[in-house]
Amino acid sequence: MLENYKQILNNSKKRVLELAFDVQTAFTLSVEACQSLDVQKATQARNLLKDAHERGNKIDNEIIKTLALFSPEARDLRVVIAYLKIASELTRISDYIRSYAKKVKMQISGEFDLSSIQDDMNAFLQSTQKSLQAAVSSIEADSKEALENLYRKVNIEESKCDDIISILEKNILQQICITPEEAGDLVELIKSMRKLERISDRSVNIVKLAYFAHKGGKLKL
Repeated sequence: MLENYKQILNNSKKRVLELAFDVQTAFTLSVEACQSLDVQKATQARNLLKDAHERGNKIDNEIIKTLALFSPEARDLRVVIAYLKIASELTRISDYIRSYAKKVKMQISGEFDLSSIQDDMNAFLQSTQKSLQAAVSSIEADSKEALENLYRKVNIEESKCDDIISILEKNILQQICITPEEAGDLVELIKSMRKLERISDRSVNIVKLAYFAHKGGKLKL
């Protein structure tokens, strides 16, 4: 493999990892904002990802240029394609996080009571956070065993998210019946949680892509 190609590949991986770390940090800030009612942290989360799409496009362009110039084969081609698709997954996740951070700011300024569903929300956010952490770790993982462990972990957390979101929706609907005047805000909360639930789905995809880059096989997303 040509030295220039190695350098370009390393640069692409570095850009992907930087975006992944910022996505992870932004989500952590959003969760902390929700738990501590800190509007500033929600703002920081949104600002951290304001150029996520631009960064994702730079990764895409760099990889497309690499494909055109070097025509990589076998494992090298798998790695390049995996980075391309991982960057796409990360930009979509960044959209969900920015939307959630905006909703958190609105929640903090609102007056409706979420105490009845707070425990379920915390459990949901915790599982989502763990699934995202597993996804980010998989980009750096360099062994089949590590990737398989991360794949098991992300699937467990994704399953938890599915279960908890169902409970959350049921409880929020009950809350709407008790306080119908808050229906609008609570429906928006359901929409926000549904978007966040997709983070764990896309985290599973990222781990699959990382495994595909490392070991090959059929790629099914």
